[in-house]
Amino acid sequence: MLRRTRSAKTNRTTGENRTTRTTSENRGNLSKGHGTSQELCLGKSYSTSQELCLGKSYGTSQELCLGKSYGANRTNRKTILARMCASILAFILISNCLMLAACGNTEKPSADTQGNEQANASTSTDTANTTDAANTGNSSSSTKITDLAGRSVSLQQPLKAALALAGPSYEKVFLLGQADKLIGGHAFIIDRPWVKETNPDISKLTPISNPAEPNIEALSALNPDAIFFWDYKEPLASMEAAKLPVVVVQQSSGNPKTATEFIAYQKREVDVFANAFGSEALSKAKTWSSYFDEKVKYVSERVSSINDDQRKRVIFAYDESGLGVFSTYSYPSFWIELAGGKNIADETGAEMDTEITMEQMAAWNPDIVFMSRADSTEQVTASEAWAEISAVKNAQVFLCPDGVMYWDYSSEGVLLMQYLAQKMYPELFTDLDMVAELKDYYQRFYGYTLSDANAQRILDHLPPA
Repeated sequence: MLRRTRSAKTNRTTGENRTTRTTSENRGNLSKGHGTSQELCLGKSYSTSQELCLGKSYGTSQELCLGKSYGANRTNRKTILARMCASILAFILISNCLMLAACGNTEKPSADTQGNEQANASTSTDTANTTDAANTGNSSSSTKITDLAGRSVSLQQPLKAALALAGPSYEKVFLLGQADKLIGGHAFIIDRPWVKETNPDISKLTPISNPAEPNIEALSALNPDAIFFWDYKEPLASMEAAKLPVVVVQQSSGNPKTATEFIAYQKREVDVFANAFGSEALSKAKTWSSYFDEKVKYVSERVSSINDDQRKRVIFAYDESGLGVFSTYSYPSFWIELAGGKNIADETGAEMDTEITMEQMAAWNPDIVFMSRADSTEQVTASEAWAEISAVKNAQVFLCPDGVMYWDYSSEGVLLMQYLAQKMYPELFTDLDMVAELKDYYQRFYGYTLSDANAQRILDHLPPA
């Protein structure tokens, strides 16, 4: 995988927006369409015993006693009392019947009525959530993604405040059109010349100067939605303990072992970021994967006819001495293989990278030396120790292009593959215009228009003009 570049991680502790329900169970029970037993018994839909007893529907005992419904006959008080008692008894019986009928209807509504009430409650809840989101101006949810280490990570959606700490993470976020969602990043990376040239807003990001050894409190204070990090055990555990949403996007072990695995892994790396951001990022990841497959096919078909003993024997150095080299299962080793060459340093058996002696270099005597992460080839080309090396004698020492990110360990590696193939086998790639290819890539994926001159400067490992 990537060579480890120590960096800091941060996470953001954000809570989800709360939604307020506009309907409650009680409110549903007190619906306007169907009076409850309380409503009915209080006379909102039906006259109650109180109303009846107050003579609003029937003459009350008071009325009866006052002779408003029945005249009072002082001469025959026994008759009056008998009639009054009979009326009161009849009145009570009628009132009770009405009350029982009303309460019975409320306790057993029809199936249609129940369905309507449930539908109304559901609609009200949905409306409440929508209204709350509209009022706050922020509809928030969460999603779970699987990172490169196989960890399940819950992330707030939409992602609005991410930290790009692992080396190539900024470039992938930029590739997917999500750079405006970043709040901070690896200080060295976001200060690179072509990063600042292609994204003027990069100055707004908080630089993290020691991203591999993060200050947990400082990172937490930034309140990020996600932290794109390495799989470094101790800092990763510290961030997890602080409940920070850390996404592993670069591993120090578990590297692909074959070119086929590497191809799939390259696309998976981009997909992890796309899944984290969702929406537009997923669409751009799909576009990039299609481009990647197209270019791998283009190069592979051109070099497929080269016999094994005719393949160029090369070294890919990561420093100006030329003796620090990428080795087995490293990205550059796979790019060399896909481009039709052989990485001699694979013979060391060292995974990722290693340092060798000048004696070993002389014994290998590479046909071509590619150099990356260096600003000059002079220590190799002007050295007497290197003078008899075939690559030096035949002017086959190349300083690799350098753009938004190092081409050896970023999504721009698909451009490196084409560059390597053309340098090793120029006769097979006479139709490949790297200036045009580079301009197309930057426009398509970074939304940045490169001039011919600036495209050539990237190819020549130079900063913007």
